[in-house]
Amino acid sequence: MGLFRSIFKKRTEDSYYEKRRRPRLDCSLSTEFTDAKGNSWSCRIVDMSENGFGITTGANLRIGNTLTIVRPCVEAKVVWADENKAGLRIIL
Repeated sequence: MGLFRSIFKKRTEDSYYEKRRRPRLDCSLSTEFTDAKGNSWSCRIVDMSENGFGITTGANLRIGNTLTIVRPCVEAKVVWADENKAGLRIIL
């Protein structure tokens, strides 16, 4: 059983780090976003990649929500969310 756990754990960790190996640009950009209902909140973009953004905000975001970021003007979908952080994927 110990061998199985070590193999499974290794593969899980490898797949996690493969997702995170895409280049990211650390930044600090204050902006706003709006949801489909027209509500708007301020947020700070803390990292960017070619696929999306990492943000911090006081808003309660849910996975799957579609948001419009004011600057830069793009639509994005929430792919993960914590208490005050979220990951957004740009919708093309």
